[in-house]
Amino acid sequence: MKSILHLTDFSETARESYRYALAIAKAHQAALHVVHIYDRPYASIAYQGGLSAVVDVEMDKRIRHELAQHLAAYAKSEDIHGIEVHAHLLADYTVWRVGDYLDKFPGTGLVVMGTRGATSLWHGGLFGTNTARLIRHSPIPVLAIHPKNTYKPYTKVLLPVEVFEEKSLPVIQKALDFLRPWTDVRIILAVINTPYVFYDTPTIQGFVERLRSQISYPAWELKVYNDISVEEGLRQAMETEKADLIIMGTHARKGLAQFLFGSITENIAQHLAYPLLAIPMES
Repeated sequence: MKSILHLTDFSETARESYRYALAIAKAHQAALHVVHIYDRPYASIAYQGGLSAVVDVEMDKRIRHELAQHLAAYAKSEDIHGIEVHAHLLADYTVWRVGDYLDKFPGTGLVVMGTRGATSLWHGGLFGTNTARLIRHSPIPVLAIHPKNTYKPYTKVLLPVEVFEEKSLPVIQKALDFLRPWTDVRIILAVINTPYVFYDTPTIQGFVERLRSQISYPAWELKVYNDISVEEGLRQAMETEKADLIIMGTHARKGLAQFLFGSITENIAQHLAYPLLAIPMES
């Protein structure tokens, strides 16, 4: 991972995620790109037959100047000693369509942004927050940080796994790559049993044996949690384990599949106030 992308709207939630981004950039010796996206002002011009919208160049110039000053102050508001930090203003992009502007930052392996979660039916409840949408569409891992999260060096991480999901192993390997700078991190692989999806003991034991033959990392163990839903099972696991981070793979469902079935990873980002690293599963 050569660089990290931090998306900010200058809020306190974004500022907390900026602290995470700086710490991770320093640990990985990666460059950090601090990005604010804004909408340029448009003016309507009447002409014979209708109206045309054009950029108000003078107003855009003033707005951009003020935002550039604000962004520069934001980037310098934390300790950036020893970290290569770059500030960027982007215009007229949709924040959660990160694939549209990711190529501007070559070598980027992680997006870090803050989230307040789904605060109402209309904010996140029906269509998802910007963070949830970004998790769904991002081709690279996304770290979502809630306002009450405070960075500390990782010592214990919770990583939910699906017993019959062959794509779980690549997610584990990518998680290990992310955690490499922090020594002796204990990884809890969590199997969540629900009334709808329940794994018996022989099945879980067989899964553990397969993992042992494929994962060389020594400090991991598998635990089983039983609850009414996956989300509640993960809440129980995080509160029991007191983990610093939850890492999950995401199927990145879109369209009708997303509307019908949703995404557990996105639900966690919106409804549970834990630091979440969402890793796209391989196609």
